[in-house]
Amino acid sequence: MFKIRTIIAILLTATGLALSAQTLSLDSCKALALQNNLTLKNAALDVAAAQEVKKQAFTKYFPNVSAIAGGYYAAKPLFEYSIDNIENASARQFLHNLYYEYGAAMGLPDRISLCENGLMAGATVVQPVYMGGQIVNGNKLAKVGIEAAELKEQLTEDQILQQVEEYYWLIISLEEKMKTLQQAKTFLDTLERDVTTAAEAGLVSKNDILKVKLKKKEIESNQVKVENGIRLSNQALCQLIGLEMQSILTLTDTLGDFSEMPYWEHVDNQSAVLGRKEKQLLDLQVDAEKLKKKMALGETLPHVTVGGTASYGNLIFDHFTANALAFATLQVPLTGWWEASHKLKQQDILIQKAENERADFTQKMYLETQQAWNNVDDAYNQYQLAGLALQDSEANLHNVKADYDAGLVPVSELLEAQTLLLQAQNQCTDALIDLKIKAERYKTITNKR
Repeated sequence: MFKIRTIIAILLTATGLALSAQTLSLDSCKALALQNNLTLKNAALDVAAAQEVKKQAFTKYFPNVSAIAGGYYAAKPLFEYSIDNIENASARQFLHNLYYEYGAAMGLPDRISLCENGLMAGATVVQPVYMGGQIVNGNKLAKVGIEAAELKEQLTEDQILQQVEEYYWLIISLEEKMKTLQQAKTFLDTLERDVTTAAEAGLVSKNDILKVKLKKKEIESNQVKVENGIRLSNQALCQLIGLEMQSILTLTDTLGDFSEMPYWEHVDNQSAVLGRKEKQLLDLQVDAEKLKKKMALGETLPHVTVGGTASYGNLIFDHFTANALAFATLQVPLTGWWEASHKLKQQDILIQKAENERADFTQKMYLETQQAWNNVDDAYNQYQLAGLALQDSEANLHNVKADYDAGLVPVSELLEAQTLLLQAQNQCTDALIDLKIKAERYKTITNKR
């Protein structure tokens, strides 16, 4: 039984590992991010909430219908009047005599009581006719809110995709560095065997063996650091694309070289800024403040409504009666102008502030666009220089290795040449990743993605 349980546990573990393993390209990572990323989901919820605000504003065009029902019961009638309540003594005595002679025989009460208990139900309909433009402008403001939420969602999408791209290529670059370190370790393993053999033959000192071993320890330490970096970057990418953070990712894209990268087109800075979503958001902010001013002005204008009400009940008399009436109202604010004048001035200030922010950020976006292009140009130059440095380092290691094999140089020079090659390989990898990311950033802000 124990063996069966052990086998089942092993199978379940293996199944879990298989399910957690993912083979993904950059495009599939982006697709998963668009589908699963929680920040993007919240941005979509903001759009849905803005749409509901628009629907709420639209209901203001329609009549406001309300219903009411109620009842009461009083310990004593709210209104009661009898013959004894008559102040004129002659009239009071006359009515007493008349009631005792005829009223009692006819079963008539000697007093009148009203509002002792009752029930009532009714409905009211109020249709706004003119509300100072508040309803129309409120709907326009809600529409602006939807447009702003949609633009923010698109901006969030761009940011998430940019982060996915950065982490994806970071993992690729770290894996490339791991391969480079493994190649260096393989080289040092071979060198250690050769040096050990030479030391045993008395051709070199044992100190050379120690130098090689120390260099191997340095390589192994760097391998641990790179492995930790891969693990952390893997978890960050999983979080972005909505996978379990312990998932094992196998990334299929390769670094390639510059010749395999798509050519990017330089875009006029002014055109790029005008097409940016941030610029459109700033325009919407100005529009929103202007609409708020119109709504504030609408509070000071006359409001016209029409409506009707109908009721059925016995609130006063014992028998049920029905009634209905139509009405119209004209509300003209008289004392609100003082407060409204300050509110309108406040909105003028906010409009000016929004326009200033738009002008300020537009200029900054122009500079940002130029800087993004400069970054691409600089990154390309750095990549070219790194490629030349790599070629020189490879040639240098080849020459030093030949001299070492011929006994012309000590092992320390060979180790130094190998270190220089390792640095050049890493710099070339970093330069290519930097170029890819900065080119993608430029395409994003110029709407060429």
